[in-house]
Amino acid sequence: MSYLKSNDLFEKLNPESLYRRVPRPILIADHLMTPDNLGAMIRLADNIGATEVCFLGKEEEHRLGKVRRAAASSRDNIRWYFSEESDLRKIVPAGKQIVAIETADNATCIYDTQLPENVAFVVGSESYGLNEDLLAQCDQVVYIPVPGPTRSLNVSHAAAVALFEWQRQMREKVEPKQYKHVFFDLDRTLWDFDAAAEVAFERIYEKYDLKSLGIPSAHEFHEVYHPLNEQLWVLYRSDQITKDELSRIRFLKPLEHYGIHDVELADHLSEDYVYWSPRIVRLVPGTMELLDYLKPKYHLHLITNGFQEVQHTKLSGSGLEPYFETLTVSEEVGVKKPNPEIFRYALKKAGANAEESLVIGDEMAVDIDGARAAGIDQILFNPSGEVVEGERTFEVKSLLEIMGIL
Repeated sequence: MSYLKSNDLFEKLNPESLYRRVPRPILIADHLMTPDNLGAMIRLADNIGATEVCFLGKEEEHRLGKVRRAAASSRDNIRWYFSEESDLRKIVPAGKQIVAIETADNATCIYDTQLPENVAFVVGSESYGLNEDLLAQCDQVVYIPVPGPTRSLNVSHAAAVALFEWQRQMREKVEPKQYKHVFFDLDRTLWDFDAAAEVAFERIYEKYDLKSLGIPSAHEFHEVYHPLNEQLWVLYRSDQITKDELSRIRFLKPLEHYGIHDVELADHLSEDYVYWSPRIVRLVPGTMELLDYLKPKYHLHLITNGFQEVQHTKLSGSGLEPYFETLTVSEEVGVKKPNPEIFRYALKKAGANAEESLVIGDEMAVDIDGARAAGIDQILFNPSGEVVEGERTFEVKSLLEIMGIL
């Protein structure tokens, strides 16, 4: 075992994925006196991923320098401020439940208490604790049992215990089911479709001397092709055009963009593209590491809308094939994702049921909506991080984040 920097470890584990399922907490402290404690609370809130820290009481300029030094870099990572407001509901956002960390008559042991998902924790001052007016405004009061001879905790330590106990409870609450079967989409989930396509376009651009026809570069030709191809795939998935029509039109339309009306050339480009694109191996970062991690623990499968001969070529030439027990291609089923029938077919082929299965894909409307309609949990692979409307079980930005879910 060797030392691993925390940044490197948590980059792989991605513990912040918790906040895709529960809201971030906030922290409120009542009239703290020691700059070191104020700084420690800021650092703690930054560590846990809270949205803000509110210090009740008057801001005192003479101690802010010490607070900032104690908070270190966290002082710039999180919102922290002072407030003389006495009504907690004017500080706490709507929907959050206020939980006091205090010894009181009605307090319950924090380890025996179900903490709310949407929480604001409140702690009292070092000497006097939380005043009764504030205590009365809280929805819950919890205490932390202290078995040692000194029966009180430092305020920042108490807040740390509470926040990380909350995190533990939330992780257990949102822990995924015990999956046995994992179904991957292929293109743009494991296979870097666009990177391979770029290289394929460079080859056909050179072979057919497209520059002499007025097409400035392979990259620009691909930029024209890409949105047209996406539109045609929407039509293909909804059975409005055939495979042959898709294959021809997706190159004919980009050629016509440059004023080139040549059906024969479009057919040649399509044939060469179908030949080269699955043979230019480009995998999404983290693919092999994730598959190595999952293979001993799960039954792995593929489910794809691609053309059958193309997808088989990708698998056999990339080293992916040994990882997967079944491959379900839309052509063999007669329906395409997001039709739930293809997911049901894949389940039957794998000898799996929906309750013990998980689908991983990059398209909300195709992979995620289709799997959900078939009653299967899903992970949306969303490397851009852009906001995507729709319901999903989990979402990740990198493939390695899946190791924190499975």
